[in-house]
Amino acid sequence: IVACALPPPTIVSNQEEFVLEPHSGFNVSCTGKKNVVWEEPLPSNAHVLPGFYTATLLINDAAVHHTGHYTCVYESTGGVRDDNDNNSASIYIFVPDPQVPFVPEDPKSAHPLSIPCRVTDPLASVVLRSLPRGDELSALYDNKHGFLGMFAPGRYVCETVVGGRTVRSVEYTVDEEPGENGSATERFYGC
Repeated sequence: IVACALPPPTIVSNQEEFVLEPHSGFNVSCTGKKNVVWEEPLPSNAHVLPGFYTATLLINDAAVHHTGHYTCVYESTGGVRDDNDNNSASIYIFVPDPQVPFVPEDPKSAHPLSIPCRVTDPLASVVLRSLPRGDELSALYDNKHGFLGMFAPGRYVCETVVGGRTVRSVEYTVDEEPGENGSATERFYGC
């Protein structure tokens, strides 16, 4: 028996990244070879208009909390979703706000090997500092994920400059915690 794999859904745009003005509206459609949906949870003021093999993402009154990844997937059958990356399409939205240069993070959203200080403006330059000394650290920065690497236990903060003033993110703490096999694993928390 030969199974034919569906091609991934397609977002109807030639862009994978969008920069929205605060308070603006936005819509983008996703299509596929069967019904598609935009993955939940969606932020407030974001809605989906379903159609035949299509789903349109609508954002009304764009704000900082709309900054993030949006993924379109095939609708699950029987409540089971195929987690294969080839069966999804994604975009990223930035909503720059000089009053809120860092995306407010749920401290529980932090994950190992990253300090998740994402920015609302894709052009922002970000520096990582260790605390309490404030030493600048060299680490890979991705404006959609934050700083990536292996960080020693301690406290960290991200900084950017907006309108000539330095703005700091929330403080992040890296703790060591015993793993299942007795080895140390690192966990990251926003404070």
